[in-house]
Amino acid sequence: MNPLYMILVFLFGYCVYPFKPFIIFSNRHEIRRIDLHKGEFSVLVPGLRNTIALDFHLSQSALYWTDVVEDKIYPLTSFDVVIQYGLATPEGLAVDWIAGNIYWVESNLDQIEVAKLDGTMRTTLLAGEVEHPRAIALDPRDGILFWTDWDASMPRIEAASMSGQGRKTIHKETGNGGWPNGLTVDYLERRILWIDARSDAIYSAKYDGSGLIEVLRGHEYLSHPFAVTMYGGEVYWTDWRTNTLAKANKWTGSSRIKILTEITHVPSVCPSAPNPCAAKDGKDPCSHLCLINYNQTFSCSCPHLMKLGPDRRTCYESRQFLLYARQIEIRGVDIDNPYYNYIISFTVPDIDNVTVVDYDAQEHRIYWSDVRTQTIKRAFINGTGVETVVSADLPNAHGLAVDWVSRNLFWTSYDSNKKQINVARLDGSFKNAVIQGLDKPHCLVLHPILGYGHSPKRGITETL
Repeated sequence: MNPLYMILVFLFGYCVYPFKPFIIFSNRHEIRRIDLHKGEFSVLVPGLRNTIALDFHLSQSALYWTDVVEDKIYPLTSFDVVIQYGLATPEGLAVDWIAGNIYWVESNLDQIEVAKLDGTMRTTLLAGEVEHPRAIALDPRDGILFWTDWDASMPRIEAASMSGQGRKTIHKETGNGGWPNGLTVDYLERRILWIDARSDAIYSAKYDGSGLIEVLRGHEYLSHPFAVTMYGGEVYWTDWRTNTLAKANKWTGSSRIKILTEITHVPSVCPSAPNPCAAKDGKDPCSHLCLINYNQTFSCSCPHLMKLGPDRRTCYESRQFLLYARQIEIRGVDIDNPYYNYIISFTVPDIDNVTVVDYDAQEHRIYWSDVRTQTIKRAFINGTGVETVVSADLPNAHGLAVDWVSRNLFWTSYDSNKKQINVARLDGSFKNAVIQGLDKPHCLVLHPILGYGHSPKRGITETL
């Protein structure tokens, strides 16, 4: 889906009186602003690739957006990248303006992640039974997080605390629904509003899912809605089929206007609240990442490669994780919780058709073979340093093993002319064949201490 227009956030000066409200939206290649009183457009950020999601930090007047072509998250305050590695399709974004965290959904990786606003302390918040998350919204006052899921078997809206606890389904799509696209929060009424791109309708419900209202359905301005937001008594949405920006009454769907003109100035309440993550007596409540929980409480969390200690506040380093690969991604997961990503995920464009993966604990690097590009690549587990180390004469490299003692790399390869086991330095230099004349070697394991390697297809163990 490549919508031409997407509403994402609005209302600079939301907590300042008198304020001049305006909508910020994207046409994929620019971030624009429209004054709600004058109807004037201005360009905030030009020259973008494919901006899908935006959110705004009220107190800092900072705008954040995702780009699904570059797979990065940016701030408007500078063009430094907030999140640069391990993103596949970050379609939804939400800023916690009270505790200073940023949340996003990963449609292809099927998870929700969180980090500090500067991108540090990144960790997996929710994974497992997340099929195709699309949009995300939150209310830090109540410590509640909402997201939509396009799960084909059960499209739904779920909620949890902003620390990932107390997860529950608050709405299941029935009837013609099934593509819950955009999602926003009505802070005044403590309700959520969302649009469904399959039934072409706008819905509203209380935070617990009760009090469901169909605001509008099947209107000419609502032929394939993508994103939604609201201000005062009105709901605003974009439609990717008609390339329009429209608004209507948030309760009845009446007073529909296609082009924004002068609107009634509606007072708004600033959604502020005490910060349970604030330092007390000069001491932060958590050693690393503090997340707002229900009932104005907090929970501590840890960034990748760290675990929470017995005091539930202090993180300690732990580098034990299970590394596995499937066709277009490599993941390292917590041994105790296989849904929880313990390192960032590696995916396209660095991964095309991975067949085997190995790990060098000394340099904290992952090595993998890609049979489609016929290359062996490596990268650090934090996502940096992606490079190709072997790229020539590499047909069907299904076996790969790192010799962590002598610092060599072994791999199998075969075609009609060469059926062998190869070796090179870890950087790919001094490449050579060590065993030839095999059948179709696939798997390869090493025991560097004893100097042995084993290939099941060969059926023997040899000194390498």
